[in-house]
Amino acid sequence: MLFAYTEEKKLITASARRDEKNCFCPDCGEPVICKAGKIKIPHFAHISGSNCFGLSEGETQEHLQLKQLFLDWGSRFECGWKMEEPLADLAQRPDLLQGNLAVEIQCSVINGSRLAKRINGYKQKGYQNWWLLGQKLWPADRLTHLQRQFCSFDQVKGIHLWLLEKDQLRLLYHIYEGEQFSYRETCWPSYSQSLNEIFQSTVFERPIPLFPTIEKRNSWKLALSMKLVQKNPKIRGLQHYFYQEHRHLLFLPEWMYFPSRYFFFYQEDLLVFRYLFQKEAKNASLIFQKFLAYRAENQKEWIFHQVDQQEILERLYLEAIFCQKKAKISAIR
Repeated sequence: MLFAYTEEKKLITASARRDEKNCFCPDCGEPVICKAGKIKIPHFAHISGSNCFGLSEGETQEHLQLKQLFLDWGSRFECGWKMEEPLADLAQRPDLLQGNLAVEIQCSVINGSRLAKRINGYKQKGYQNWWLLGQKLWPADRLTHLQRQFCSFDQVKGIHLWLLEKDQLRLLYHIYEGEQFSYRETCWPSYSQSLNEIFQSTVFERPIPLFPTIEKRNSWKLALSMKLVQKNPKIRGLQHYFYQEHRHLLFLPEWMYFPSRYFFFYQEDLLVFRYLFQKEAKNASLIFQKFLAYRAENQKEWIFHQVDQQEILERLYLEAIFCQKKAKISAIR
């Protein structure tokens, strides 16, 4: 942490500390020590064995540097940017704060339940929360379980993820997972534009087109077939569900195997949603209810803390209408 309280309850920065007076953690009140050297920038740290859950996770040099970068960057264009500012109405302390925008820069692994608690805390108190990942958490060929939890969704950017390094801010958007992992990308060099303007940007490329070709449908069926042969534990609930419905996972109507922009959220369970869409005669509320019941029965939790599940269900419904119509048109031709 870069800030701590003195015995007089004055908030000071580690770089401004000029004496050996005791300093204390702004969250838990426990003593902290000031660290500085030729490599690391000055910062405060808890004494080993601290039970603090506010700022007790060890800060990497990357995290310290990126926080300072973001503070300098934001302050160049706008007033009111603050680092490690205590929130009077919430027992959390964002890395940076500007108005009701709380910025968190994540450079190391974090427990999923703790991440959910922090995100939900901001939401309940009306704060916008902007999470950015340091380089060690950047995705490679696929998104990990943790990386998925940092993703957001909106109509303009689709599924998106923010990445930060000292030279630039990156945005991966219109993320798609199906037969391949793909996305659009845009970057902002450091100090090139107001951070609020970047966060609220609305001009982006359209999603990469999805074509429901026979090859893609067969590819998905082949992947499902392989998982059945391998007795993949993730697909057992799906197999059992269709068995009870006197149907087979590999012999559903062709349109149900069309690619989906929302495969990212539900994976193969999309087949259950589309089957219910047909079975329940497009009764949206009943489809949602039965689909969520299936998910709960198979202990599949919603891990996307920044995304409204109801919105995704509604988009899946509209997508199913589109896929079914496209299949009918193709059959006529």
